[in-house]
Amino acid sequence: MTKAKSAYNRRLGLAMGAYLVLLFAGIGIAQALGDSPWRFAAMALPVPAIVGVVWAVARYAIEADEMQSADLTRSLAIAFGAGSALTFTYGIMQVVGAPPLNWMFVWTVYGVCWLAASAWVKRARS
Repeated sequence: MTKAKSAYNRRLGLAMGAYLVLLFAGIGIAQALGDSPWRFAAMALPVPAIVGVVWAVARYAIEADEMQSADLTRSLAIAFGAGSALTFTYGIMQVVGAPPLNWMFVWTVYGVCWLAASAWVKRARS
């Protein structure tokens, strides 16, 4: 594993761990606040961790070698297309009665698409 990949894994792991902790903390605090306007601030707690995820990916794109950078770009491009197709398709299914989903699931859809695309790009290169 290269130095850039190791630093990326560490940064991403810390950001995702912070996201999970802050998300559950925000939900708990917001529920305890009831109808208080402060519930919006509580639910914004995970936002800095999301920015941390973006920062980790951006740093990796800068620090990675040419092949890693190309793989990252390819996997993100494929994931963006797949995630967009999935979320758009579900959105139009809601017009005809599919149950509404919380917008928080969009990030999960894109994340899963990115994981799948990364594995596919790596396998296609092998």
